[in-house]
Amino acid sequence: MELSFRGMNIQFFLWALMIFALAGCNNGGNPAKTLTSLCAVTEPKWVKPPEDSAVGNPPDFGYYYVNEDRSIWAAAWWTGIEKEYLRAGEERGIKTGWFRPAGEELIITGRRLDGQAPPLETNVPCCYPTRFQATGLIFPTEGCWEVTATAADRELSFIVQVEP
Repeated sequence: MELSFRGMNIQFFLWALMIFALAGCNNGGNPAKTLTSLCAVTEPKWVKPPEDSAVGNPPDFGYYYVNEDRSIWAAAWWTGIEKEYLRAGEERGIKTGWFRPAGEELIITGRRLDGQAPPLETNVPCCYPTRFQATGLIFPTEGCWEVTATAADRELSFIVQVEP
């Protein structure tokens, strides 16, 4: 079967193709919407965290970001909860539980991937002697954020979408 453009106006064909392509790019006039829709969010795992004497209840399954050797964990408690997601702004900081090598200093950094923004603000209290560490995270703007945590020579990185 031979395809032919006989009888078809090439200009009309190209014009229709362009309109079709542009229709797929409609973002309601919000250029940031297109950028954030491309955020490659890291899917947390449904796993049982390690036992830790600093945590009152026995461990139960939940959503966590976990590095390959399971030495650093970050709770992703908002996953799977309807209408719960990460929010930007100082009043909307989140409290997150972590597990890291016992007694090691946890250093958390974050950067926005899809635009300019100040760095992630963190509150990491000192001196948790066990694996568990509570922290506060404040995302200064909405967007696609990469969060990286290090403790000793271990590292965990994940990507989250932060809403306004």
